Amino acid sequence: MHVRMRAITKRFGSTLAVDGVDFEAPAGQVTALLGENGAGKSTLMKLLYGMHRPDAGSIELGGTVAAIGSPRSAMALGIGMVFQQFSLIGSLSVRENLALMLPGLPWWIGRGAKRLRAIDQHLRKVVPEIDPDQLVCTLPVGSMQLVELAKVLLLDARCVIFDEPSAVLTPPEALRLWDVMRGFAGRGLSVVLITHKLHDVQSCADRVSVMRAGRMAATLPAQGLDDAGVVELMVGRAPPPAQPRATLPASARTRLWIKGLSAGAAQAIDLRLRAGEIVGIAGVSGNGQAALAEAVAGMLPLEAGEVILDGELLRAPRLRARLNAGVGYIPERPLANAVAPELSVAVNLAFRRIASLPFVPRAADLDEAAAALIARFGIRPADPRAQAQWLSGGNLQKLVVARELAGTPAVVVACYPTMGLDVTASAQVHEALFGLARQGSAVLWICEDLDDLMRHAHRIAVMLQGRIVGVVDAADATLPLLGRWMAGASGDDAAIETAEVAA
Repeated sequence: MHVRMRAITKRFGSTLAVDGVDFEAPAGQVTALLGENGAGKSTLMKLLYGMHRPDAGSIELGGTVAAIGSPRSAMALGIGMVFQQFSLIGSLSVRENLALMLPGLPWWIGRGAKRLRAIDQHLRKVVPEIDPDQLVCTLPVGSMQLVELAKVLLLDARCVIFDEPSAVLTPPEALRLWDVMRGFAGRGLSVVLITHKLHDVQSCADRVSVMRAGRMAATLPAQGLDDAGVVELMVGRAPPPAQPRATLPASARTRLWIKGLSAGAAQAIDLRLRAGEIVGIAGVSGNGQAALAEAVAGMLPLEAGEVILDGELLRAPRLRARLNAGVGYIPERPLANAVAPELSVAVNLAFRRIASLPFVPRAADLDEAAAALIARFGIRPADPRAQAQWLSGGNLQKLVVARELAGTPAVVVACYPTMGLDVTASAQVHEALFGLARQGSAVLWICEDLDDLMRHAHRIAVMLQGRIVGVVDAADATLPLLGRWMAGASGDDAAIETAEVAA
């Protein structure tokens, strides 16, 4: 189904999110839609999916003008969307979440109903490793993304929109996703891929449309494009140079000692971080990384062990967790765990300061403090009084990063801090993180991008089934070595390979 959007315009209050945009997604092709965070690309696709209504312009499906007033009407017209921010209900099972996608489904249909059996067959075909009876809230993030994909595949969609789908996927899952996209295009569907990852474009896109500041900057074939050229189209300038890894003094003292920590899915973790050190935590999603981060940050009670900061006990099984100005925490899912969506950007940015003040600050003071952080981290829209819920996923991420890194904490626990961010924003977050390390902060950096870890971290630890199975200096790390640990290679094999790498 050929999709054509003509002169589309959308405002949110005083913010012009989409400004007279023309966009096409031809049948049988994968069209990558690129742009900085806040450029309008997700908003444009939400207009196509019926989540918003355009203020001006028209949408044509297969040459016929269509009125799309809601997601339900979009689905009826053959348009499906896989979201960056999951649209799953955590308290329901995987099967029940998929059942909600079926049109005309009654509120109760019984466990043995024919349509539910069809859902189970669909799941076994698409994601056989996921139990239909499992509650969505118990799934790791990577599996949640696969459930989102299964929802769209359940529909007879002729146009499929993917909003940053590979942001939470491991390399094998991403390869599988690209195969799915190419398979869709091969069957004559129009596929739209909203992404900030240039590797996604190189792997599966046929054509590229680039948005900048709410307008369409360019549309061109994907073949032959280089990374620098795409970045310049997105931001209007050449990409920033990569910062070298800071040298760590041999005499650097221990700042953070994670001593025999057990909490939730993380078990028997023993790790020391020195002042100025960046320790990366690698592993397939769902192997205890999030539990480790939450335990160190005080969000998850310890079952055993201790967390010691600068020689003082910070966390212990019977010690009441408290907000500590010395620990900055960027959680895995900021919208669910770190943002009050109905409050303003200024209030969200001030949460840490408000908690320590004996009085309620004036709104003007909050706005002034927020304006500096908004400018530094490029949060859009640049309005301190805008509600956080109107920010894009990438800008919500930047909001949380700005708040947690603003006070020069002694320790930063960063859980996928660049998830959903474009090239420029990722570089800003990296520079803020690594700048703190150069000032003496210890950084515990949970990341699934192994190339980033090898480029920027001092050491890399790999988690598997809740435990650390290997630690290596980043300068000595290789993708095969890290991959073997992630896949469960024996300790002896890993030690031999580490020695070979060091030699």
